[in-house]
Amino acid sequence: MKRGLVLSDLHGFARRSEGAALFASMRDGLRSVDILVLNGDIFDFRWSCLRDLETTQAAALDWLRDVSNDFPECEIHYVMGNHDCLATFQDGLATMAASQPRFQWHEYSLRLGSAVFLHGDCAHATMGAAALDRYRDIWRRDRQRGPLRAAAYACADRLGFTRLAHQWHFRRHQTVQRIGYYLDDAIPGWRHTTRDCYFGHTHLPFTGHEHEGVLFHNTGSAIRGMSFRPLFFEISALDEMPSSDT
Repeated sequence: MKRGLVLSDLHGFARRSEGAALFASMRDGLRSVDILVLNGDIFDFRWSCLRDLETTQAAALDWLRDVSNDFPECEIHYVMGNHDCLATFQDGLATMAASQPRFQWHEYSLRLGSAVFLHGDCAHATMGAAALDRYRDIWRRDRQRGPLRAAAYACADRLGFTRLAHQWHFRRHQTVQRIGYYLDDAIPGWRHTTRDCYFGHTHLPFTGHEHEGVLFHNTGSAIRGMSFRPLFFEISALDEMPSSDT
């Protein structure tokens, strides 16, 4: 068996994130895993506190190179989310993957053995693959927001408004139904080969929610006022070949 760790929603470089400190506290534990899945919104280009998008993207790629160099035996998979799917960043990931043999990136989802990984922004509404692509197209061309709007967003986090909004919009049963609806369209027959589905985006962690024979797990968020819950998983060496789906 290979041991893996999946996490999501660090929202790196955003003032409202505690992701840098939380990830740093996990580094010793990462030495015991064979696979690391970064399951979307690892960086937050919209709410970055750095000078501009170019600076943030360069810093993000440097961060990924450092992680890859610090854990040279670890297989790293980067699954894109809505906050980190900028078209120019995808170009940077492709360049990095070409020079780092143990690093791979995936635009929409990843399959490892009997597990499926996706960011989970398809749960915003009931949507199939084409609808998610249209939704993502807005984010691919997104721009950085100013400090006043970022401060207002951080204030909403502190007051608990963000958590309440997420709890209202992402009710668990409805959320996993939407995830399933998307996967039925994007990966026909996925249920027959899948035991576990890991996603993020909602910032509301849970594990082991069974729906139509599949166990769903959410890894939470490093945003202040939310809960961050990376999860370990195991993949049989016989089933470890990764597969991306668009």
